[in-house]
Amino acid sequence: MSKNILIVEDDLNLQRIYSEKLGNKGFIVFLALDSQQALTILKNTKISLILLDIMLPGKMNGLEFLKHIKSLNYIKNIPILVFTNLDTEKEEAKKLGAIDCLIKSNTDLEEIVEKVNKYSL
Repeated sequence: MSKNILIVEDDLNLQRIYSEKLGNKGFIVFLALDSQQALTILKNTKISLILLDIMLPGKMNGLEFLKHIKSLNYIKNIPILVFTNLDTEKEEAKKLGAIDCLIKSNTDLEEIVEKVNKYSL
């Protein structure tokens, strides 16, 4: 059975790269450019895992969005992998409920696939 993955990333090039890689591995990928789009998807779709960028435009950055998700009963148990460019954000993300954090510049696509396989519901 295919698993639905939500990628919340404002960089269209990274969205495409992650989406193609995960799609080729059998995942159904949903894409959001910001927290508002992501919340709409989460209200209408059963998601197995969220890949979340910390640097997001709009009302909520990734850390604020993570905190918000964990306060909502209907989606608070969805595993969330956080992408960041800063080591300092890793600890904050884990305190807020992220299951793991990936440093964008140090992460390859196979590692992303491995972690999505490991953590998705």
